[in-house]
Amino acid sequence: MTISRDMWPENVFVLIPSYQSAGPLRPLLAGLLEMVPAKNVCVVDDASLDGTDRVCADARVGYIGHPENQGKGASLSDGFRHLVDRCKAQWILTMDADGQHAVEDIPAFIHYIGRFPYIGVCVGARSLTPAKMPLSRILSNTLTSWMLSLLTGQPIPDSQCGFRIYSARLLQRVSCVNARFEMESEILLKAARLRFPIGHVKVQTLYFNGASHIRLFRDTLRWIRSIVRVWRELRKP
Repeated sequence: MTISRDMWPENVFVLIPSYQSAGPLRPLLAGLLEMVPAKNVCVVDDASLDGTDRVCADARVGYIGHPENQGKGASLSDGFRHLVDRCKAQWILTMDADGQHAVEDIPAFIHYIGRFPYIGVCVGARSLTPAKMPLSRILSNTLTSWMLSLLTGQPIPDSQCGFRIYSARLLQRVSCVNARFEMESEILLKAARLRFPIGHVKVQTLYFNGASHIRLFRDTLRWIRSIVRVWRELRKP
């Protein structure tokens, strides 16, 4: 399935949280705009100091800037609110700004929501193999995916993939408290609690050995504490 800008669904928007990623963001937007109209793309700049604002201005895409760094979860929440409330989005596709999500995989998400319009969220599922991803990342992702699948009662093969598509119906009913990357798992827990189906599609594994904002051991422990806390709150009457 291929999609061009003329075929792009008007109610589907692309949201990109970005922090210090101006370098990979520029070619990502160039490729994205061959498929998606600029008016359907929004970047949330989490107080970057590397010219991210200029990259977005050059591409003429939507732009939300944070005066201070708030975290990926806060960027996503601000973007969701803007696109649902002001742009009347029905679906929001999220991509990371670091270039590790392939534009060529977007049609798989569009095809999926066409077949299953009742889902709450569809998550990209990468190939977790040593040839394509560092072993430490595989181990942490396997652990978090297993825990999240257990807590939600739904199969989630790649809990840490930020390449997803969310329905506005879900986003209008969910309020998240985590400002960092744990927010993406929190929203899956709350989707399951509201009985929204969680789907997944296979996507490419593009892993680059550049600088990462994730500190693996510490952030995995923080993720576990955060998700267990959310799960306990959801179980209260």
